[in-house]
Amino acid sequence: MAAFGVLAACQENTENPIAEAEADLHSAPRPAKVFQVTDQIGLLERRFAGRVAAVQTVDLSFQVPGRLVQLPVRESQQVNEGDLIAKLDTTDYDRALREATINADQAKRDLDRLETLRDRSVISQSSYDEQKNEYDLAVEALKRAKQDLEYTELRAPFDGIVSTRLAENFTNVAVGTPIVQLHDVSEVQVDINVAEALFGRVTESEVASIEAKYPAYGAKTFPLEYREHSSQVDEVTQTYRITLAMPRNDAEELFPGMTASVSVKFLPEGLELGEQLLVPSSAIAVDGDGQPFVWKYSEDNGQVSKQPVEVGTVMGDFMPVSAGLDVGDEIVSAGVAYLSDGQSVRRLN
Repeated sequence: MAAFGVLAACQENTENPIAEAEADLHSAPRPAKVFQVTDQIGLLERRFAGRVAAVQTVDLSFQVPGRLVQLPVRESQQVNEGDLIAKLDTTDYDRALREATINADQAKRDLDRLETLRDRSVISQSSYDEQKNEYDLAVEALKRAKQDLEYTELRAPFDGIVSTRLAENFTNVAVGTPIVQLHDVSEVQVDINVAEALFGRVTESEVASIEAKYPAYGAKTFPLEYREHSSQVDEVTQTYRITLAMPRNDAEELFPGMTASVSVKFLPEGLELGEQLLVPSSAIAVDGDGQPFVWKYSEDNGQVSKQPVEVGTVMGDFMPVSAGLDVGDEIVSAGVAYLSDGQSVRRLN
């Protein structure tokens, strides 16, 4: 009886080995490689040489002939819509306007006089109509004289940069003679040439991102948007021109003709943009019911928790996840079979 009591006392002092093992497991953080979920993993990338282009480039010219007396703009100068670009000598056009004004006033007086005579039946209706035509012609001549005088000033049709001065001040210019070349730089456009094989295979919906780097801004990247593309292949290079664009904000040092390195990332076949995320295949585990899950890592307490996911077909070293994860989530990417819910881990990266 005494021996039985001693044995019972020894059993009470002996710890449960399973509980002890679980306690040790949770007390000592297990090393783990942590992967941050992103929408950029698994994307295919192609790089292209690009060149900055203006939205439009126009040669500004006068609609009337004359002698240049003002050409205040300089090359590379930024101008706003409506700014004065150049001006002609207005002497002849001022004289023409005065003459047209006098002729129109005289024609109006004659018309009023004949109208009174017609009402008194002194003259015929046809005589009155003839003078009415003379008056109408005089009014049109006055309008043309005013318009010609306005045409002696050449103003910027849009905000832009003066690329080249094509005429010198105090020279006589004819109608249509280019005075300056003006670039529309309301936004930064970049042209790239894409081989016909890639041009016909990749659709706009498959493009994940387009970014550019410029020598003037070092390693800084700028996102680009699609604008348009040529519908005819270049007969020499067998490429298609694609025009991309970005806002001019924070990129005032970019001008037409500068070079760019354009990076285009697009989705591999079978992966839909915005609906699936690629994670390492080694991060996916399967529970006893055959349901896939990952171990989601919490930076706050350093522990992992089981997170069910919906997966697709393996794509190389990665597996697409359509539900259960968001961009920015952190998951364990290796050794998932040795983890348990609530276990503390020590990230290796």
